[in-house]
Amino acid sequence: MIDLSTIRVNPFVSIVPFHPTHLSKFKLKPFELEYYRVMPNYFEYIAQMADSRMSWTVVGRGRPVCCFGLWQLWDGVAEAWMLPDEEIDKYAISVTRGARRVLAKAIQDIGIKRLQIAVRVQNDTAYKFAEALYFKTECVMKHYGPEGADYYLMARY
Repeated sequence: MIDLSTIRVNPFVSIVPFHPTHLSKFKLKPFELEYYRVMPNYFEYIAQMADSRMSWTVVGRGRPVCCFGLWQLWDGVAEAWMLPDEEIDKYAISVTRGARRVLAKAIQDIGIKRLQIAVRVQNDTAYKFAEALYFKTECVMKHYGPEGADYYLMARY
């Protein structure tokens, strides 16, 4: 598990270990609402897939604004995931800085040589966020998402 005490964000924003109860406080953004419509058990899916050693919640002024983490596919390769709350825009800079620090620490501590993420082609905000986290586009995956949309496969090494 990553030592979060070494990762500073700002006085109003912290990063804590992910817990499934954080999801009950979320108000989903439009793209994530679409996932929820297609997968009514979307929160349960996230909770089951989240690795407690590699999943975190960004808390802004006492409220979860983003959950993210890594799913290890095999040694050295992991996939990143993120679930934003509708309030994330208020904390965009802090979330970006915090996520960069956590991912860098995870890559170092866990020995990740490839980290990848799937980003919906129409979701410009998520795409810019992934770029801010140093992901580069590799290809478009046609009809990849649970809603049938196209996604970018992005990776960092």
